[in-house]
Amino acid sequence: MKPRTPLRLTISFSLALCPAIAGVIYSNGPLVTHPGQGAGGADASALQASLGMSALGFGAAQSLGYRVADDFTVPATGWTISSVTLYGYQTGAPTSPSTFTGVTLRIWDGPPGVAGSVVVWGDTVTNRLVSSSWSGIYRVVDYDLTATKRPIMANVAAVGITLGPGTYWLDWDFSGSGSYPGPWVPPITILGQTTTGNARQFDGQNWYYIFDSGTNTQQGLPFEINGSVGVVPEPSTLALVGLGVAAIGLARRGRTR
Repeated sequence: MKPRTPLRLTISFSLALCPAIAGVIYSNGPLVTHPGQGAGGADASALQASLGMSALGFGAAQSLGYRVADDFTVPATGWTISSVTLYGYQTGAPTSPSTFTGVTLRIWDGPPGVAGSVVVWGDTVTNRLVSSSWSGIYRVVDYDLTATKRPIMANVAAVGITLGPGTYWLDWDFSGSGSYPGPWVPPITILGQTTTGNARQFDGQNWYYIFDSGTNTQQGLPFEINGSVGVVPEPSTLALVGLGVAAIGLARRGRTR
């Protein structure tokens, strides 16, 4: 009888961690209601006057002391945030060049203006604006989808923070050209819905929840968070040697002839 050859069993498992691929890791809600139905084939974000809504946007002008805020929740894996994309418009402004000149941004561990909430990153002085360009979306009213008076700009603001799990709030304002009213922030817009979130606005003295003035329903604000989510396992190897083991399922069972 030939001697049996020892069987080497190899099992791979994780010992190291590497970052996930960076990109858009969170979107706070839709803005486009009519894709491709705006002027020149652009997208349209329509105020639903047919539902009784009346607020095209909410003030976020730094020059007037206004700020806006909305929340997001980080999962157990944690996030590393590199930048955020914030949407706004100035009435009557062109699509290019953008009239936006600045963004200040903070991140809170709770609702701004509520006792116990603390700023964990950012300030109201540093201009975080990296780029500003037309989003390809017009803010319109549902009975005039091809209006061009309110082109919505996508404003990218630099961040740079790693957050553990929990609910946080973005708090920001805009500066722009004094030649046009605003800047304004369009709300999250969903066809057939009048309530879209729980955003807040600062009027220079106090924080308030944002409501549509026509329907008296709470509104959310669209934004995107860019960065990386948690970690991805990177394999290493553990070698186990067993004599006469044919497979994992047979590790404890001997065979004879």
